Amino acid sequence: MIRKILLTLFSFLIFTVTVYAENATEIIRKSEEAVRGNSQISRIEIIIKTRRWTRKLELKSWENRLEKKSFSEITAPRKDAGNRFLLINQDMRQYVPKLKKDIKISPSMMLQAWMGSDFTNDDIVKESSITKDYFHSLEKEEKVDGHSCYKLILKPRPDAAVVWGKIVYYARKGDYLPVREEFYNEHGKMKKIMTCGNFRKMHDRVIPTDYKMQTVGKKDRYTRMIIRAVKFNQTIPASVFTLQNLKRR
Repeated sequence: MIRKILLTLFSFLIFTVTVYAENATEIIRKSEEAVRGNSQISRIEIIIKTRRWTRKLELKSWENRLEKKSFSEITAPRKDAGNRFLLINQDMRQYVPKLKKDIKISPSMMLQAWMGSDFTNDDIVKESSITKDYFHSLEKEEKVDGHSCYKLILKPRPDAAVVWGKIVYYARKGDYLPVREEFYNEHGKMKKIMTCGNFRKMHDRVIPTDYKMQTVGKKDRYTRMIIRAVKFNQTIPASVFTLQNLKRR
């Protein structure tokens, strides 16, 4: 009798943990789908602010999330225009117009700053996927910037080529949109914080259009990524994601 009760209790606990884990993964899946879709074409402004100077870049971006391909090109200012970035699976390359050559970016360089900003190469080309590359657990519910949010812990899968040792992810209840992300290194030290704001309708959905990334310990600098225009789930020609397009003059 006692054995039967213990087995029933054990089964219940296993079921509860499994459902809890599935709920966490479902929240992350819906959140990533809400802000990225299966594909997207966007026009973005990037503002890099330091204590001494402010720099602005304009960027066009194409992404096919299902095929894990992305292509980005800086369009302004003039001195940076023509810098392009191509990702196909885990192969990332940058074309530098001043050198008239493309450079292969190794996996170890994905954590490096993109164009001197607080965003990394991985942030721009979105090599890693928070849905596929991490284990997810739902910790609790918390209020963040006035929003009722799910607090989720993301830890990398053993075989995942990711740059962070842990991500703490806050998703808005109701529509699952991201509000805040905290990025930790492999030693458990928080390195960066990204806040997401200015929620408004773009194309066919409401999304955060202003992402502010700040490096921990550097209060006098930050980088903002502002989405000026975006279209989701559009057909993107295969020719966009090619070395020929990357190297064109």
